[in-house]
Amino acid sequence: MISTIEAEIFEQHAQEAAFLWSYRDAAVVDPLYDLQSLGELDERLEAHVDGLRLAGDAGWEICKGAIDEEEPGSLFAPMVLAVERRDLRGIAGVLDVGGGVPALSRAIVSALGWVSFDKVRGILPGLLSHRVGPELHRIGIAGCAVHRQDPGAPLGYAVMSSDPRLKARALRAVGELGRGDLLDEVRGALGNEDEACRFAAAWSAALLGDAAALRVLGTIADRGGPFAERACAMAMRKMDPGVASTWLRAIAGTMRGARVALAGAAALGDPALMPWIIECMGTPELARAAGGAFTMITGVDLEEAKLRGARPAGFRSGPSDDPEDEDVAMDPDESLPWPDREKIATWWGSRGKELKRGTRYLLGRPAAVAWIEEVLQRGSQPARAAAAVELALQRARRGVAEVRAPMWWAVTSSSHQCA
Repeated sequence: MISTIEAEIFEQHAQEAAFLWSYRDAAVVDPLYDLQSLGELDERLEAHVDGLRLAGDAGWEICKGAIDEEEPGSLFAPMVLAVERRDLRGIAGVLDVGGGVPALSRAIVSALGWVSFDKVRGILPGLLSHRVGPELHRIGIAGCAVHRQDPGAPLGYAVMSSDPRLKARALRAVGELGRGDLLDEVRGALGNEDEACRFAAAWSAALLGDAAALRVLGTIADRGGPFAERACAMAMRKMDPGVASTWLRAIAGTMRGARVALAGAAALGDPALMPWIIECMGTPELARAAGGAFTMITGVDLEEAKLRGARPAGFRSGPSDDPEDEDVAMDPDESLPWPDREKIATWWGSRGKELKRGTRYLLGRPAAVAWIEEVLQRGSQPARAAAAVELALQRARRGVAEVRAPMWWAVTSSSHQCA
């Protein structure tokens, strides 16, 4: 029997682990985080998971009790411990609760990415078998992909699945892993009726060097929707800068289109677009995204360069305190600073000539391999994600580094990708 004090300590570890995982889930795409600061967050999270490990069976029982809360963070630590303990019943309990729920399965896959692949390997036959349902097969494919380990034949079966979520995840894994042998199957999904499948197929096909992907990416970007910005970014990386700039201006006629075009401009990295980017800073709904594009191209930190501006008076974004307000969407630019348009225009007028028009820049330097590798190690999370894709495009069929991995795996994975 454990004492009341011990139970309270273990319960606190479980609660903190759940909270910190949710915090980390947002941090992996946050411009305020880089590999070092993400690693510091990882160490805090690992300390609480380790507290539960050291508690043995008592820690596991308390951790397991949180599964029924059906909150994403509450499934992370139980899955980590269950895999490490080789507790098949415990793993099954976590999968029963969260395996078929997208928001919950995300934490389960994250847990698989947290644990060493040697330990994950033992449960993969049960997840990758053709006998399991698509929800579990998807988790098996994702568990391999986050470690950048090839699942082999099961990936090919998953690419041909009739289940949209499994198919989309498998199609994305093809590009992440550089599985060029599956390019024909990926091409076959470019016209899939499910948008997530079409995007994943086009994204992976582009990474594998297929020209047909560009048209599909362009259509997705032009129509808007949840994949538009990522589709536009990938399309820009495959286009000639001159053609790309013209196309971006064509889709930027609406507020929705302008946001998509700004994501594309950041990916394209052509200084020729900077006057338009600075112009967008005058529109509150676009200002922070435009500031992010400015930083991605020039490498200038708005705070450090004293180019940060003030929030426009009366501007509101994200959920309000009004219970009658049906708009509960989070502010996508919450972590981005407000740019001072006039100061940035002045800065660009005096320094912009240092950047050559028609050249692709990433954080202030031409996107050459050596620099991309450095950004992958030292850039912000969005910059690292961009660098991972850029490097994969320049080193065809080598796969894409996983920038969301814990620091102890990320360094090894990045080194492998850059080898």
